Amino acid sequence: MRAQSAERRAQSLLCALFLATTPLAAQSATPCVAAKPLARGVVLGEADIASKDGSALCALRSALVGAVAQRVIAAGEVLRQPAVAPPVVITANQPVSVFWRDAGIEVRLKGTAMNAAPLGARVMVHVDVRRRLEGVAIAPGLVQIK
Repeated sequence: MRAQSAERRAQSLLCALFLATTPLAAQSATPCVAAKPLARGVVLGEADIASKDGSALCALRSALVGAVAQRVIAAGEVLRQPAVAPPVVITANQPVSVFWRDAGIEVRLKGTAMNAAPLGARVMVHVDVRRRLEGVAIAPGLVQIK
């Protein structure tokens, strides 16, 4: 339960960060839609995203570039979660670096990710035979313990 709330906080933080850096005019613009039919697993590019009214601008275009289609998406369908998701930065069974930092002290370990995760999501890391740690994906191959 605690892990789910930490993941939700991370997603809310990323959303708030995006909204804080996006001009108000863009936030109130039309939603982004698929410019053409998209297959599951497609990484979205500029050509895959359009606005509902046909103009080149839509509210979340910059955030959607690089996102991955989680299912088949029809042309003209609004692009939003869970149909699209951020790209995975850590894959299951990938070697990762784990670090913890507090008051000028930093501890680093090597481990293996137990699950795939996008940026800001929860990752379980197998450090050795008996120890598992939980952290947050902050970059490809890098997990921070809080």
